[in-house]
Amino acid sequence: MTGRLKLCGWLLLLAFPLTALAEDAQPSELLLQRIQFTDTARESGSSAIPFSIASPVLHASFQTTSFAPPTASTRLKDLVPDSERPQTKGVVAASTFFKGQLTTEGEVANNATNDAGIPSRIDQRDDGTKRMVRMALTGTNGQFRYGINYRSAGKAFFNSPDQTVREMWGEWGMGITKLRSSSGQTWNNVDLDPTRARIQHTFNRIGLAVAKPAWPELSLTYTRSALASSFDPSGAIPQRSQSNSMEAALSYTGLTWNARLSSSYILTNDETRGGSQSTAFAQTLVATYRPMNTLTLAPTLSYRTETQSWSGATIQTPMASVSMLYKQSQRLLVSAMGGYTSTSSSDGLIDTNSIVGKGMFALHLDPIYGHPTTISLEAAYTNTTNRTVAGLDTEDLSGLVRILVASL
Repeated sequence: MTGRLKLCGWLLLLAFPLTALAEDAQPSELLLQRIQFTDTARESGSSAIPFSIASPVLHASFQTTSFAPPTASTRLKDLVPDSERPQTKGVVAASTFFKGQLTTEGEVANNATNDAGIPSRIDQRDDGTKRMVRMALTGTNGQFRYGINYRSAGKAFFNSPDQTVREMWGEWGMGITKLRSSSGQTWNNVDLDPTRARIQHTFNRIGLAVAKPAWPELSLTYTRSALASSFDPSGAIPQRSQSNSMEAALSYTGLTWNARLSSSYILTNDETRGGSQSTAFAQTLVATYRPMNTLTLAPTLSYRTETQSWSGATIQTPMASVSMLYKQSQRLLVSAMGGYTSTSSSDGLIDTNSIVGKGMFALHLDPIYGHPTTISLEAAYTNTTNRTVAGLDTEDLSGLVRILVASL
């Protein structure tokens, strides 16, 4: 019943501009003659989606969606074939009104397989824990842009599960200056599991950006947020905190490189500790450099310090990483990445280091029975050291040879 109501709502939303125009135009058959229907999938002999409708005031399209979550493990030997990875499938509908001034989009997706990638024989579309619903609206009125976003996914959905996000935002352009404001909420435990608490995060954000062609862009953003738990089960400790943050960023985009340098100050009050404060400073540098069309380098540097007033400890977290992508031609691809992260506290309770690295060499071979074929050699290395707790050190080195024959 719920699915039918949602479908009726979408049909009313798509039909509303047509109804309003039909009342003003005589006869209404003139409008119907100008509506164009396209069905590219039907022309190719597959399913009835994608499908689109076009008229002077409305353009609507329907597309199927699919998603396979990436492997969480960095160990290559934990990888499984694509046919054994869990997948989701859904339908997204998008419509544009008034020559692009108003755009709406909605999506409904469900798990298409189980955790082992095997399709289920039981219809699970009515199972809310394995479903995701997303809606978005974007409008433009002169120099002012606005929008509303909503997304909710059950705890068993394969893509960003157990989370609801809703946000409204507005943006006003004033020459080289742009003012943007947003408010929203996020929470977990969407299905209200009585054994778990729901953590709700509320935020309000306002930012000012100054940008001029061929000049660096300067932005300043202030965020005020609050975190609170609700539906706490018996014995659980409630969570209450508020934070204020200020970020200043400078970014520049050139012909062969772009970079962004940001600095943040975050002040958090923990109400469960009598309003005790923690102060954090974070600096981040992200850059991309393309010395030639076939080579891309992307380094990242960051450093964060946090001081806790209730313990007096200071936590330091430096991080550095770099990635490289080299595409010599349509047949040869080489990629590599490496990173280092360290976390330590002044009281000696935290002291960990992590080193990760991964590389891939891919070569497109001659087609096999008319199908494009690729062979790749991959290697990965992970080393984690914990100096405060013995026995938690890990090290892994793995390699993989992958042969991919398309359309098989």
